[in-house]
Amino acid sequence: MNKKALLSIVFVFFLLAVKAQETTKYIFINLAPGKHYRIAKPSTFTREVFDKVTKKINAADNKKLRIGISYIFDFLSADADSIDKSLDRFLLLSKETGVPIFIHLDGINWLNGRPDLFNWWDPKKPGYNPENKKNVEWSGWDESQAIKISWRNWGAQFRVYPAPNIASPTIIAAQVAGLKRLVPKITKWYNALPAHQKYLLGGVKVGHEASIGVNAYYYKNGNRYIEQMPNNTSLDPQESFNIEAGFTGGLAPIGYAAVKTAGIKNKGRITAADMEQVVYKFLDTLSVTTHALGLPQNLIYTHQGGTYAPWDKHLSFQPASNNYSLPGYSLYSTNPATAGDLTDVLDRRTVSGWAAAEWWWPGSNKIEWMNNILQTLSFKDCRLLAIFNWDSLDHFPDAVPAIREVVATWK
Repeated sequence: MNKKALLSIVFVFFLLAVKAQETTKYIFINLAPGKHYRIAKPSTFTREVFDKVTKKINAADNKKLRIGISYIFDFLSADADSIDKSLDRFLLLSKETGVPIFIHLDGINWLNGRPDLFNWWDPKKPGYNPENKKNVEWSGWDESQAIKISWRNWGAQFRVYPAPNIASPTIIAAQVAGLKRLVPKITKWYNALPAHQKYLLGGVKVGHEASIGVNAYYYKNGNRYIEQMPNNTSLDPQESFNIEAGFTGGLAPIGYAAVKTAGIKNKGRITAADMEQVVYKFLDTLSVTTHALGLPQNLIYTHQGGTYAPWDKHLSFQPASNNYSLPGYSLYSTNPATAGDLTDVLDRRTVSGWAAAEWWWPGSNKIEWMNNILQTLSFKDCRLLAIFNWDSLDHFPDAVPAIREVVATWK
C-alpha cells in the first residue's frame, strides 16, 4: 500500500471518529398518552403542547444535546386510520416547531383495538375465537391453562386484557403489520428532511418494556376474578409484582405459552434464561422488520423490561441487544454503571450506543438532578434518555432548572 492510500484511509477513520464524537444526544420529555394527546383522536395533536414544554424548559440551543418530545403510539389500541393520522400530525409538529421527537411504537401493552387477538372465552364479545388461546399466556404447559385476565401496576393496580404470547405467530404478525404501516411514514418523513434538520428524528423505539409477567402479571387462579366478578375489582388481590421475589414477581408464573411456542422447552420449570430467549427473539424480529423498512440501525432502539435489582434474580440486559438496532432499557432511580450486567452487554457490542428509553431518577435538589442526568448520559455512549413523564416534573421544582443547566453546559 502506497503512502497516499494509507493517508486516505487514516483520514477516513479520522472523519468517522469526529462524526461519532459529534453525534447528537437528546433529553426527551415523554408525554403520557391520554393526558395531552390521544391517538384515537388525531385532532388532539396540536402545537400547543410542544410550545408549552419547550417554553417551560427554555433550554439553550445546543447542537450536541437537544431537548425533544417523545410519545407512545400504541398501534393496536385503536383504529388504524386514527393512529396513522395521529402519527402524521406528530411528525408535522416536529418539523413545524423544530423540536426533535422520539417515537415509541408499542404493540403489546394495549390490545384494546384487537379483541380478535385475545378473546378466546366470551362468544358474546367482539373477536371471539377459541383459537385465541394460542395468542395469550398460560399459567401451565397446556392451552387449557390459558389466562383471561392480567393486572398491571403503573402507580396503582388495574385490570388489563390477558398478557399476549409474544412468541405466537399471530401476535408477531400483528406487530409486523403495525410496523409495516407506520415505519414507512416515519422513513419517508425523515428522508425528506433537509440535512440540517435530520436531527429532528432522535429515534424510533420498538417494543415497550418487552418482557413476560411484568406489565401484565397474573395471580393464582386469576381467571375466576373475571368469571365471577367481571365488573368488580374490590376483591382483586393486591400483592402486585414484587421485584425482590425474582423474575416471577412472587406471583403465579406465566410465560409457558411463549416458551413452548418458541420451541425452548415444553415441560419443567421456567427460568429467567427461558424468558430472555423469548424476549430476544421478539425484539430481534421487530428490529429486523423496522430496519428493512428503511431506518438505519442508529435510529432504531429496542426497549426491554424485566431488568431490576437484585440483578441476579431478574433478566439480563442482553435480550435488548441485536445487530439491527441499539439497545434500550427502563432505568428507575438506577445508575447504569452499577446496573447488573449492563456494562458487560454494552462492551460486547461492536456498534456503540444505547438508550435510557424510559428514565426516572429524581434528585432531592438541582445538583442531584443534574448528577443523575449526567451519570446516565455520560455512560457508555448513551444517545438519549426519555424522562417519564412530563406531568411528573411538576412535583419536582428543581428538575426543569437542572435539565436547562445540563443542556447549557454540555460540550
